[in-house]
Amino acid sequence: MRLLFVSNGYGEDLMAREIISRLPRGRLSMVAYPLVGLGEGYGGEVELLDPRRRLPSGGFALRTWGEALLHDLRAGLVQFWREQLRTLRRLRGEVVLTVSIGDVYCLFMAAQAGAPVVFLPTAKSEYNERHRWLEILVVRRLSEVVFTRDEPTAMALRRHGIDARFVGNVMMDCLHFSGEDFGIPPGHAVVVLLPGSREEAKQNLSLMAKACDILAREEQEPPAFLCPIAPSFPATSLEEVARTLGGVWDPASSRLTFGKAEIRITRQFADAINRATVVLGMAGTANEQAAGLGKPVVAFPGPGPQFTRGFLRLQGRLLGEALIPVESWEEAAEVISRLLRDEGERRRRGETGKRRMGGAGGAAHVASYLLQRLGL
Repeated sequence: MRLLFVSNGYGEDLMAREIISRLPRGRLSMVAYPLVGLGEGYGGEVELLDPRRRLPSGGFALRTWGEALLHDLRAGLVQFWREQLRTLRRLRGEVVLTVSIGDVYCLFMAAQAGAPVVFLPTAKSEYNERHRWLEILVVRRLSEVVFTRDEPTAMALRRHGIDARFVGNVMMDCLHFSGEDFGIPPGHAVVVLLPGSREEAKQNLSLMAKACDILAREEQEPPAFLCPIAPSFPATSLEEVARTLGGVWDPASSRLTFGKAEIRITRQFADAINRATVVLGMAGTANEQAAGLGKPVVAFPGPGPQFTRGFLRLQGRLLGEALIPVESWEEAAEVISRLLRDEGERRRRGETGKRRMGGAGGAAHVASYLLQRLGL
C-alpha cells in the first residue's frame, strides 16, 4: 500500500517526517511531495517527488502579492504549478491514502492524487484567523478527517459537520533534545535567534545581529547568543551576512561576530531553544515551537515576503502574550533587556505559550489513525 504525504513549508516537512518515523516501513510504501522548497525537512526519511524548486518568495507570493508574486512569476511559477499538478495526478490509482500538512491550498493539491485525504491544518487557528466559509467547504469536501493544532479549532470545524480532532500538536513532537548546553554555564542568560528557514533569513539575521550588539554593549552581564539555522541556510549565506554587517564569520568555531556580539551558529535547534532565556524570532513554526516550550518570543517585521507585519499580527493572535511584537531591532533590544531582568514576566508569558501550543503527542495519534485506517 502506498501512502502519500504532501506538505508546503519547512516546518510542515518536519511534521510529516515525525509522523513517518512512527510508521512501519516494511508494510507501507511511502512517498512525499514538498510543494515549497526542496524538502530538506524530510532528512532522507522518505522518497521525494519532483519537480521541486525554491522560489524567490519562499512560497508566500499568494499571501503577500505585489512584488513577491511578480518575482515568482518571472521565475516560472505558473509552469512549475502545472508540473506539480501533473505529478500529483499521475499518482491516481497508485496511492491509497494521502496526508496533507499545511493550508487549504495544500489540501487542494493533495486531493489531486485521487485518494482520501487526512488533513493537518497548520496555517490557521481559531486563535489567529478562522477558516472562511469557502475554506470550510473545501475542507468538508476534500478531507475525511482533520487533525487540528488546538481544541478550539477542532470544535469550530465540528460545528460545520467536519470530523475534526485535536490529539496533540505535532509541531511539538518535532523537538528532539540531546542535552547539549553549548558550554554555557547554568543560570547564564541566553538569547536565541530564529531568522527563519527561507531566503529572507539572511536579511533577518543581519538585523538581529544589530540587536545583539546593543545587548552585548549595554547589559552589565551580557547574555550568550545562539542561532540555530535550518539545513536550507548554507555556510556561504553566513559569509554573506558577515560581509553585509562588516563583521566576521569563523567557520572553524561556528561563530559570527559583529561589534561586541559573538553569535554561535548551530544546527541543534531543539537544544538551542530549550536553553533560551528569551527568543528573538522572525520565523513561523520555530517561533511557535519556542513559545510552546515556555520561552517568551520578541519579534519585529522583516524585509522579506514571509515575516511581514500582517504575518506578525496573525502570529501574535495565535500565541497571545507569549509573543511580543515590536517595530524594529532597536526596540527588540530594549524589550529583551527588560525581559532578561524580569523573571516574573518571562514566566507569565511562557505559560501562555505552553497553553496556546498544547502538548506533544499528536504524531503518534495521527500515525495510529493511519494504521487503523489502512487495516494494519
